[in-house]
Amino acid sequence: MENMKPVRIALIGAGGIVSHAHKPAFQQFPQELQLAAVADPNLPAAAGLAGEFGVPAFSDYLEMLDRMRGDVDAVLISTPHFLHVEAAADALSRGLPALVEKPLVCTLEELRRLESLEKSSGAFVQAGQQQRFGAEENWLKNWLNGPEFGTPRLFNLDIYQNVESYVTGKPDHWILDKKRAGGGIVISVAIHILDLLRYWFDDDFVEVYAKGTFDAPLVNGAESSVAATLTMRSGAIGTLNCSYMAKRCPYSQRTLLFGSRGSLYQHIDKPGGGYAGEYYTSTDGGNPSPDWDMMYQGWEPVSARVGSTSQTSAFVTQLREFANNVRANAAAENSLARNLNTIAVVEALGKSLLSGIPEPVTTA
Repeated sequence: MENMKPVRIALIGAGGIVSHAHKPAFQQFPQELQLAAVADPNLPAAAGLAGEFGVPAFSDYLEMLDRMRGDVDAVLISTPHFLHVEAAADALSRGLPALVEKPLVCTLEELRRLESLEKSSGAFVQAGQQQRFGAEENWLKNWLNGPEFGTPRLFNLDIYQNVESYVTGKPDHWILDKKRAGGGIVISVAIHILDLLRYWFDDDFVEVYAKGTFDAPLVNGAESSVAATLTMRSGAIGTLNCSYMAKRCPYSQRTLLFGSRGSLYQHIDKPGGGYAGEYYTSTDGGNPSPDWDMMYQGWEPVSARVGSTSQTSAFVTQLREFANNVRANAAAENSLARNLNTIAVVEALGKSLLSGIPEPVTTA
């Protein structure tokens, strides 16, 4: 570690997410990560961030990549969704690995294009699904694949946001437009928990059946609310409920997982609280549990088991892992191949909303 040079990363897109998600990684781990340049069509935004690190700012990312050739090792892409695939392709064409904020792409066709470019360029693309890098989420991955949880049986996934609170004061926001966002609530918000479930279970979705609504201010077929049933390759079944119309609900996530021996419960945080409440787990250890009171026993908070490491931001951990992958020249966690079914289930949900029937989900 002492002789390790920091990975020099060029940032494409200097929007609001960067300040709380990515900037701390460069500040906290300068021996591993170096912000090398910033590009954004909003040059003042790019210059403001670049000035904090004493690096160049550009309004055109192509100019940045060409002028910084030899001084950049990788690219971090944090732009509106519809720009992801072109920016990633431009990075690959220059032999630069890219970490792309979720969603990696808007369609499977775009993902296939990047797969082809990976092979010809020798570089790689990694999907930015930060929940895979949370300390508690990784503790749970081990627990869910162990004897205390058993075989996955049923899951209930809820995720909500009031989109008006997100876009107010931002005229013609791209996230409301399916042509620019790739969809509505599913691709922008629910994709988090769909991807996390795949990661936890090392499994893929194989079929979905969705109903939805299409309310203003969303346009061009972007869905505002969805209720769906999903089936995984293992046979686990479950539901997804998500909405952009949660007027009096915190931006929040709720997760219920039931196995043959144990359960996981994460509630929506209290009003005025944060994104999601605490994870709790309980198990019968494989023993009979005929007594009524047993269902209320044995629940433990995951935070107590994980300890202080849970204070590390998943975004920071993800960017540090990306830097390690750049050194190894391999995408490792959440490569294109590993993210394929996440994009595929989002696409299949969109198809089912239009067809009104169950739709298969591509797995390879």
